[in-house]
Amino acid sequence: MNGRQVVAIDLSYSELEETRERETKKESLKIVMDATDLKFLTKSFEVATSFFTLMFIENSLHPKVFSEIHRVLKENGRFLMWDVRIPERVEDASAFGLSLEIALPGEKVTTSYGTKWENKEQDLEYFKALATKTGFRIVKEWTRDEVFFLELMKQPSEAAPSVK
Repeated sequence: MNGRQVVAIDLSYSELEETRERETKKESLKIVMDATDLKFLTKSFEVATSFFTLMFIENSLHPKVFSEIHRVLKENGRFLMWDVRIPERVEDASAFGLSLEIALPGEKVTTSYGTKWENKEQDLEYFKALATKTGFRIVKEWTRDEVFFLELMKQPSEAAPSVK
């Protein structure tokens, strides 16, 4: 929705190619990049978003992703994330899936996501704890069925001690 104001990253070139642009003149910048090793300068962005992304990243890598997002955000920068509660794996199920209907200004988009289910448990409390540990302040949260949202803020750095 914000076109040229957006820098979209993904490990997969094909995933970036599949993103639909609302208007060609507002096309976002798309870069193949690993969220655990962001190639942006420290304090580069006011806002970072994750829209049902963390469910595809190994849980053991979530702390590194949060750390990298925290690093590239400016002071008081916001991290907005939407994701889904993934319970313990159901016996004999190899994948977890989610269908969504997303209300955008002037349209509704229906989509679905699926991921391998093994060792993928996550929920709102898991991400809140990770956010706090990383140095984010929780500004807002909500849940709707199994979907949740977090708005996190990067805390201002401690004032440097004065040198006398």
